[in-house]
Amino acid sequence: MPPIIPDILFNAGFCLISAFITCGIGFFVYALKPSSNVHRLFLAVMVLATYWATGEFFIWQASSLEGVEFWLRFSSFWPLTIAIGSHFILEFTGELQGINKKRNTIIIVCIYLTALLISVIGLFTGCLYTAAFSPEIGYYYLPVHENPFCLVGISYTAFIMLWAFLVGFISWRYTEPGIKHTQNSLLFAGIIITIFFGMLSGIVLPIFRIYIPNLVFIGFVFLSILIVYAMRHYGLFVLSPETAVPEIMKTMPDGLILVDSGGNIVAANESAENIFPSLKSSPAGISAESLVSPGNYGAIKDLITKKGEISDFEIGLPGKTTRYISVSGSVVRDRDGNPSGAVLIVRDITERKASENALRVANDKLSLLSQLTRHDISNLITALSGYLFLLDDKLKDPEEKLYLGKSIEITDRVMKQIEFSRSYHDIGLEKPMWKDLGEQISGAAESLVRGDVQIRLKIDPVLIYADPLVEKVFYSLIENAIRHGKKITEIVISTEEQEDGSLILRIKDDGIGISDEEKEKIFSYGYGRNTGFGLAFSRELLSVTGIEISENGVFGEGASFEIHIPKGVWKRRPGSADQG
Repeated sequence: MPPIIPDILFNAGFCLISAFITCGIGFFVYALKPSSNVHRLFLAVMVLATYWATGEFFIWQASSLEGVEFWLRFSSFWPLTIAIGSHFILEFTGELQGINKKRNTIIIVCIYLTALLISVIGLFTGCLYTAAFSPEIGYYYLPVHENPFCLVGISYTAFIMLWAFLVGFISWRYTEPGIKHTQNSLLFAGIIITIFFGMLSGIVLPIFRIYIPNLVFIGFVFLSILIVYAMRHYGLFVLSPETAVPEIMKTMPDGLILVDSGGNIVAANESAENIFPSLKSSPAGISAESLVSPGNYGAIKDLITKKGEISDFEIGLPGKTTRYISVSGSVVRDRDGNPSGAVLIVRDITERKASENALRVANDKLSLLSQLTRHDISNLITALSGYLFLLDDKLKDPEEKLYLGKSIEITDRVMKQIEFSRSYHDIGLEKPMWKDLGEQISGAAESLVRGDVQIRLKIDPVLIYADPLVEKVFYSLIENAIRHGKKITEIVISTEEQEDGSLILRIKDDGIGISDEEKEKIFSYGYGRNTGFGLAFSRELLSVTGIEISENGVFGEGASFEIHIPKGVWKRRPGSADQG
């Protein structure tokens, strides 16, 4: 007769308690990263453990042999908990990564098929466990040791538990000191406790004919507590290669490095190891600043801390030949939104830098050649113009003077185009700067011969962020209005702040205007009755800082050029009163 275990197990109440704990932990971890295979497996383990614990609880609440047998069959899929648990441990520790895909599949299939076979036998037969009754204990169950299927089930359970122990031990033993090692230690401790309680009630106690509710669920409770502790203090399931870095990191052409809040590397992909050979032995635990120098890493960390991300931070790596890398990245946050590390994307840009240097040298040579060519042509055109003017004094024939006048006009246009090419060459050479809008427009207007055309300014005291040559834009727009407006008498230049924070600069005249079919063509190079470059030049120069220009006047009533200055590209002049 089995010995009496009075009230110590609180009528199997710990089974129900563990069911709630494991289920809650499982869904909490899954919610952290549903796309992670490790998280999905952990959820499956916890859900099956909950199912198993619930069945165990009702077995010990049964009031008849039939009730015990019913709940035994209900709980017959408990081996799947062990199978998925072993799969989770293999996936978490990365043991499957060192096995080829075919062999990997065979191992997993064998684990699940054996577990499924044992479950089916338990569901449809009484070969594994049988119901019993004792006046001292009540209704309980015990293994059918005489049946070979029962021995297979016990052997399978013992084998899987031993295997899980060895895998956990190897992963713990050979992981470099650091957060990952601590995570493995806590998980390994939980595995040992769970295996201990499982073997105690599943193998050891039955040998002495002691039958009590399965103590493995006490092990699950301890495992859950250790997992919560590891998550809270060591980033388990929050900052680890399996959860924080997607699977695609393994095949990324760029290096991907996961750094914890202390600046130590948690994981790195193969591309990162190719860039930094020191990572090939074992990246975990290596200080990130040792790869790029403390100064560079400090700058990267400060930018990520302030902005939450960094993009294209270039670093030169010393060596026999200098290599260049570009670093981008962003902060990694835990479930509560607190920073827990950073993801760094590293790209080798040595070839790109070499190409940029070659392109810069070529551009400098072309620029020098262009300047010399313009200078020589200008000198020749100036000399030609001088001879043409001398010739003009000597010619008396009206027809000859007409042809000579045309020649002088052509040389003037050539000179203007050379001047334009000089101005166009200067676009973007100097960094944009803040310019007083009123001063730029006034300067352009004063340098023009306006005749009887009046220019009225209704401009707010603002600064615009534009290319240093922006005054040429206003010169070109006013000069075009005077030249082509025909009946023009007035040009009104005004500003108007928009609801979205942008600013509209409007240059409007009362001339003949521009026809609808020409409103866009006038911004094309070569289009127009003069050089055909002024408005095209204006649009391109303004676009350097994102400023846009368009013509919205009514043909016959006058031209109206609207310059759209985005928010952030203009601001009130210091000391001026706020408007709008």
